[in-house]
Amino acid sequence: MSDDPGRTPHPEHLLPPRRRRLIRALTAVVLLMSATFWTEAVAVSTASPDSPPSTAAQEGGMTAGAPFRDPVDTETHQDLTITLDAASTRFDLSGRKVWGQSYNGVFVAPTIRVTPGSIVVVHLVNHLPVATNLHFHGLHVSPSDHSDNPFLCVSPGSSITYSLAIPAEHPLGTYWYHSHAMSTACPPSGSPAARDMSASDFVPGDVENQIFAGLSGALLVGDDRTLLPRPLRHIPAHTFVLKDAQIDASGHIVQNTATTSIDSNAPTVRLVNGQLRPVLFMKPGQTQLWRLVNAGADIFYQLQLDGRHFTVIGEDGTPVARTTTADTLLLPPGKRYDVLVTAVGGPRKAILRTTAYSNGPQGDSYPDVALADIVVAGHPVHRLPTVSGAMPTAPRDLSPAPIARHRSLDLSENDAGTVFYINGTQFSMDTSVFDTPARLGTVEEWTVRNLSGEDHPFHLHTNHFQVMSVNGMPQPYTHQQDIVLVPHAVNGVPGEVVLRVPFTDYTGRWLFHCHIAAHEDNGMMSFINVVP
Repeated sequence: MSDDPGRTPHPEHLLPPRRRRLIRALTAVVLLMSATFWTEAVAVSTASPDSPPSTAAQEGGMTAGAPFRDPVDTETHQDLTITLDAASTRFDLSGRKVWGQSYNGVFVAPTIRVTPGSIVVVHLVNHLPVATNLHFHGLHVSPSDHSDNPFLCVSPGSSITYSLAIPAEHPLGTYWYHSHAMSTACPPSGSPAARDMSASDFVPGDVENQIFAGLSGALLVGDDRTLLPRPLRHIPAHTFVLKDAQIDASGHIVQNTATTSIDSNAPTVRLVNGQLRPVLFMKPGQTQLWRLVNAGADIFYQLQLDGRHFTVIGEDGTPVARTTTADTLLLPPGKRYDVLVTAVGGPRKAILRTTAYSNGPQGDSYPDVALADIVVAGHPVHRLPTVSGAMPTAPRDLSPAPIARHRSLDLSENDAGTVFYINGTQFSMDTSVFDTPARLGTVEEWTVRNLSGEDHPFHLHTNHFQVMSVNGMPQPYTHQQDIVLVPHAVNGVPGEVVLRVPFTDYTGRWLFHCHIAAHEDNGMMSFINVVP
């Protein structure tokens, strides 16, 4: 198996990656009736798409309980140059060998650490059999040229160099990076820009396949411990990259192919930094900073630490204007939180878990799953002060800002949950759902409505936004963010979020989409043109 290509599909083999049990069952019957032969290898590689292995079966060969390990770091320099090799890989997941895709050979890609005011150069080398690219999620950098441009397309066997100019005043916090491949093939003209593709021929992207297979990792700007009161500036800090691996009977992470499709509601293995239920040690009274990242493709995490609470100091990479405490934190795909956790009481064990959660009648339902054991042991340490109020460098409140324009977005999908729309149209490389551009230096108010029966995490590239109301309920200003959950419709009444977007610093096409990768791949995505 050492030469296994990873079974990445060709473009014509992509299927909408939603639950379609009946369709897949009928397809399997047709294939069985029409095939002249059915080899053992094929039977293994497409094993029972309607009956995926149980979570326990997928965890077979894995060993839980190893000491917690942070993801490997890239080196930190004022001006950083790194190379990321995207390739089909057989990596180790807690002792089990699994086929997927990786940056630099690991399921959880190296954590990129950058400093404000620096130039970051990233060489992306594509060893995959399909096109790919990179998105530096949440960074406030240019969306054009060879910066954070999701319209770039890197053909198989080729490479590209990204150059990111990190502003000197960039917020300190937790971000992430991942494939944003909006097609499996680049334009036939050979141009590196996917914008040259025909807008009349919509082709689903490959974002879900590539993130799901492993192409994602954390990205940290500076060290937000420096924003804390002095006694807290040297507390231990850990990065929790949350990713699930849905493993088929042949040891491959499931992909969308002619005979299989990713089912985000199917059994899966929830991993922390690629580890199965690792053990993190704390001392009684100790405070730690945890950087929480949902770096998966489709599924949600609702985090709870038994008997403890989280003190939120940053959300989506942005320091908060008011610290809050929470017993649970909901992380849809792409969401990040920076939180303080204190080991109160004497020696004991607590479980970090994702609790049972449903994202709507048309969506998924997830079970309660233990993610990590937190063991409190050793000599007690001096309790540090708590944190309250605003974090330094929190963005300004947009409530009093003059509004240059109001816009509306309707998120919808077909009854089968296989085709997705914004304002009744699917994504076009060339055409925005908005007829008029936005102008730099202005603030706009957008009303985002959800007409479907499942929640949609709405994400905007290039800049953060401020949520003003949810389902008509005004929201006090506590932070800005780059992902917000738009609630599903109830009894025919759409869910609704009103947000304000400040357009600062950069012209170009600012992409926005649902961050359930299956939804953006299949149409729920567009962009706004930003002009001087």
